[in-house]
Amino acid sequence: MITNEELAGIIDALGALREDEICAVAEEISFLRKEDFSAETITEMCRKAVDEHLLEVISPDEVKCADSDVSHPCGNNYYIPGPNAFPDIPFELSEAIDILVMSKREVDLERVSKSFSANLHEQAMGLSEDISSFSEGSISEAGFSVLAGRYGDILNLYYDYDSWLPGGMDGIEDELQELSRKLEQLRAAQGI
Repeated sequence: MITNEELAGIIDALGALREDEICAVAEEISFLRKEDFSAETITEMCRKAVDEHLLEVISPDEVKCADSDVSHPCGNNYYIPGPNAFPDIPFELSEAIDILVMSKREVDLERVSKSFSANLHEQAMGLSEDISSFSEGSISEAGFSVLAGRYGDILNLYYDYDSWLPGGMDGIEDELQELSRKLEQLRAAQGI
């Protein structure tokens, strides 16, 4: 079975892949290695890799010349290596690509950057609204801890994406500073 690093390496070598394509490549590599293959295991690996930002999901609009008009059973989204990936290209990949007749796709990183910035902006706005809703009432220490944890997650994503994407994440830094200020005001007002 391929490793997480090889999973990222396969996708990195081919630019962007759908889940069904990842499974096809992994199955071919498993066959060449004389190893067992499980599509369910690969699907689970992809899901966990996204949670850990080893992989990221992008839309067909962010892949140049994507065949988004074709209906695929696993959906039309593509995976790309994420900011925490350390790709390792499997030795058998070249042969698997030849057998499957696959070619590299180009990813429009400018569109990816805009999309990820918009997503992070939405998360920041949602947290800001939640903080504001508690500013007029009371919040428990555990509730405050949840808000602070969400802020930490958003901040970590910002730093990961900002260093990973070309051009960084424009306009988010000011929002994060404002969120930090609001959290500190809430902490002080609640005596936490």
